[in-house]
Amino acid sequence: MKRYFLAAIAVIVSLSVSAQDLVRFNYNKNGKIYTGTERIRVEAPTSKDDAVELKLTRIIFPDGGIVWKLRAEFEEPTPWKMPKNAPMTINTTAGKVVVLKNSADSPNLVAPEGLTSGGRKVYWNYGEYYLEDPDLRKLLAGVSAIDVQKRWSSDGYIKVNYAADQFGEALRKAHRAITDAPAPAFELGSHLKSLQDQKGSRLAETQTLQITSSLSASLVYLYYAASNSDSYDLNLYLPGKTIPLGSAITIVTSGGEAIELQQEKDLVAGRVICYPTADELKSMIRGVASVSVQTTDGPATFSFSDKSFANAIYRLYNSLQTVSIL
Repeated sequence: MKRYFLAAIAVIVSLSVSAQDLVRFNYNKNGKIYTGTERIRVEAPTSKDDAVELKLTRIIFPDGGIVWKLRAEFEEPTPWKMPKNAPMTINTTAGKVVVLKNSADSPNLVAPEGLTSGGRKVYWNYGEYYLEDPDLRKLLAGVSAIDVQKRWSSDGYIKVNYAADQFGEALRKAHRAITDAPAPAFELGSHLKSLQDQKGSRLAETQTLQITSSLSASLVYLYYAASNSDSYDLNLYLPGKTIPLGSAITIVTSGGEAIELQQEKDLVAGRVICYPTADELKSMIRGVASVSVQTTDGPATFSFSDKSFANAIYRLYNSLQTVSIL
């Protein structure tokens, strides 16, 4: 089913992802390696108003130096913009205190008009905090409480106690996923073609990459503010071929997984549009053995002994992550 841009009907994506697919992006750009996770939800033990979603990113500099960025999104019934340098004070289970400062100084792009969740309207208010490896390791050992300053007032804070170390466990899961991710094999480059924002939603398109003489591909990223979710369109180009609506597209990964997609629109000859999930795109990035497209002349099959198709999807997908909202 097509996820129309600006539609309010998209279903909120589950945040329970496998360790394999927890890495959202992993690329080398301008000499720096960026590896970041999907959001991990941490429920507050006593109040659903203080639920937080964590997203961890590691940045490796050309000299080998490492800095980490922790993004914390809080689900609350009212919107607010966290001041720059507002502190997050974290108490560890070892009795140590780590104080981080919010680095964000830009408008909140995550569901800025709020969304309905559990029968009530909520907003995702967030801070972004940079920390070095020694401080992160203190947090990985266990977190007992956080105290987040969200505005400069006596009552402008969030304080949550984690008796079962839920916050620390989420960080450990994110850290494992990042450190297990393979180093990017090449520089990402820039493959963005266009970027459009409207009413809090976002549409980003990539350039088209030639894979073989008769097959090329591009990707589209769509963020839906009304549901705080996103989706992708995969465009394939097969000159001279007619691919009717509903035609099967089968992508077989190097590991033998068959990703079954279909022609989603009645398009001019040579064009295919299909809707893979983020996890399916990540599977393609790990390696694609073949792509088969059902045409009016029969199946058009492309086999890959190298990673040419996988590397193209890698470039397109990670280019979109440089401008994704989530």
